Amino acid sequence: MSISRLLSALALASMASAAAPAAMAQCTPDNMSAPGSCCLTVVPTLPAFPPIQFQGQGNCFTNCTPGAPWNVNIFITPPAQLFCDIFVMNIQITGPTPVSGLLVAKYARTWAEASTAGTVEQVWRFFVSGDLTYTTNTASVAPCPFPQSALAGQTVHFSGSIDYSLDCGTNQFRSMVQMTHLCAQFEHATWSPKPFGTPINPTTMYAFVGPVPFVWGAPPPPAGLLTADSARTTRYNLVSTPLLWDCVNEEQVIGGTLQTLGPFCPCSSGPLGPNPTWQQNLNFSYSCLVGVPPVNYAPIPLPPNTPTGLQAFPLGAWVLPPNVFPGQRRVWSEFGLSVAPDNCTNNLPFHIVTGVMTDGPLGQIIDPNGTVITSSVFLDLENTLVLVGGPPFVAIGFGGLSLASQTWALNL
Repeated sequence: MSISRLLSALALASMASAAAPAAMAQCTPDNMSAPGSCCLTVVPTLPAFPPIQFQGQGNCFTNCTPGAPWNVNIFITPPAQLFCDIFVMNIQITGPTPVSGLLVAKYARTWAEASTAGTVEQVWRFFVSGDLTYTTNTASVAPCPFPQSALAGQTVHFSGSIDYSLDCGTNQFRSMVQMTHLCAQFEHATWSPKPFGTPINPTTMYAFVGPVPFVWGAPPPPAGLLTADSARTTRYNLVSTPLLWDCVNEEQVIGGTLQTLGPFCPCSSGPLGPNPTWQQNLNFSYSCLVGVPPVNYAPIPLPPNTPTGLQAFPLGAWVLPPNVFPGQRRVWSEFGLSVAPDNCTNNLPFHIVTGVMTDGPLGQIIDPNGTVITSSVFLDLENTLVLVGGPPFVAIGFGGLSLASQTWALNL
């Protein structure tokens, strides 16, 4: 399948998702892991997720300082499955400057939460990535509410996450979304598909969240010992016939730590600002093959943008009633580089990673060993394989429409 045919398949699947009726959902395990079965091919069991339509907000962070938010309406079509854990959907954001485009979604994991009404809620998390188009006019102003690159007709890359929550008692879905466009040092770096020679928006990052109410800005992210969870990889070959994209059973995370180090602001040449980015240090191991030593996830420092190999940017917190998902939940956007080999595949061990950390109500996770873990902090990371023209159709990078062949689901 050529890159043009792959992109056509993305678009067709997304259009189909807008028209297909949603089946009755139910709470159920995703069947992505079973004790003693890692490295075997698996297909997730997921419900039919509904469209998303709610009010949200946009904001610009200049020199790590949030500006005045503006109200938007966010509409996202139901996910349409392309590969075992890859989905596509269309997004429309209406507001002062409308934004629209195609999102590629990677399924991350699921967990359960107890609601204040005494029922159980199941949450499914997806990573999302998209090259979105801004509709600008003569009254539009850069660098806020949109990047200056949008004026030149360029699409604007966003990455983030969507969480779907289903009340297992009432069968009612709710959801939350957060997406960011980082400053030029990341989005338009030399390893980006859009490596601009002259930096555009070097001191500003952009974000959308929903639903509201939402309070912008947050304290340092949590840190401590990992309570374990899972790593998952993919066997893929996008130049074979038929092309290969097989999900593999999850591997068990073994120990590890997440440290929160000093604040800094990679999107500023001046003071830190009131909402700095936080340097982090993440190390852990994972394995499941008998007789094979565990492999390690280790950060790769890249000063000055990512001095410790991982960083968390505080977006803020939802402030909804406790019985309305996402309730009282804080969120950080993650970016980093790592070396993390895998025993199940021959995939490259070097990764540019993005992700999300949330801290909210207690949830329960079942790890690949079948152990039930309780945690309120969910840290999820994915690698980024940017779609490019010509073989092999993907490249390690960040700043463009991407697939992910590896994910890491962690808890504190």
